Amino acid sequence: MLSKAFSWFSGGFELFKQAWLVFVLQTAFIFLTIAVSYLMKIFLLSTFLYIIQLLLTAGMFMSFDNVKNERKITFDNLFDGFSNNFSSLVLLSLIFLIFSLIVSYILVKFLNITNFTTSYKHLDSKSYLAIFLVMIFDIIINFVLILAIPFIAIKKMKILKALQASISICFKHLFTLIFLFFIYIILSVLATFSLLGWLVLFPIGIGSVYTIFKENYSI
Repeated sequence: MLSKAFSWFSGGFELFKQAWLVFVLQTAFIFLTIAVSYLMKIFLLSTFLYIIQLLLTAGMFMSFDNVKNERKITFDNLFDGFSNNFSSLVLLSLIFLIFSLIVSYILVKFLNITNFTTSYKHLDSKSYLAIFLVMIFDIIINFVLILAIPFIAIKKMKILKALQASISICFKHLFTLIFLFFIYIILSVLATFSLLGWLVLFPIGIGSVYTIFKENYSI
């Protein structure tokens, strides 16, 4: 299982190396939209940018697919998600947003977490356990949704079928995915020391998820 997790990671890294500059530039643009969405206080505008971010992520998946199939890619491939199963990708992004709002609501309403940096001192051990369980649930749901993106954008699946395929893969490779998650936890700590680290780790992460998708393409 550990070797499989490393093979997925190395698969993403090998694809990243073949067009690393394009992937770094694409990642920088995605990060820019994320920064703008956090700065904006208008809900509708933030929602619009949230949808844009997922469409751009779909474009990055398609860029990896081009590299895998030995096709040349450019920065503009980042926008391919706008022309490939667009409506299903928008619907998926809304599902992303709904789950994000649910998690935020639970943290604020039931755990009284408005700002973790100032609230953690007032939490008891039960609250920490609850936060941990909520975060685990959030990670699982988000990974299922992220893995569904290439099935929608590349394989042109309907959203329900893509989600079924993603869930099936997660159950089939649950423990291997846990190992992969811990690999990224360790690397994310290192990447946090530098923005440049995330400019590399983020696309490699997308490439690793693409590798999982490609391995299970015929599901």
